[in-house]
Amino acid sequence: MNLDEAIDNFIGFLKDTDIYKEYRSALEELNKDPDLKRRVDDFRQRNYNFQQSEDIDLNEYDQFRSELVGFRASDQRVDTFLDAELALCRMIQDISYRITEAIDFE
Repeated sequence: MNLDEAIDNFIGFLKDTDIYKEYRSALEELNKDPDLKRRVDDFRQRNYNFQQSEDIDLNEYDQFRSELVGFRASDQRVDTFLDAELALCRMIQDISYRITEAIDFE
């Protein structure tokens, strides 16, 4: 088996995990409501911008976090999707970390 085949097999395995299946299910549910999906994407973009910013206005960030808590509470689909997305991201981060550690990459 060559590297491309191994990667394809691994991707197939990942797609068969409960974490990935829950993410896809939550995404499909969210996609049924384009306006809600757009609002979720807006929150995701704003969150990303805060994470990447070197000069964060703490008052603005606190306001954003309050909005996000309310938004998540207002619709179970939002909360379910964001939880599923976070779980998938953590799984991918863990895989990346473990590969990096296993090959002694500095």
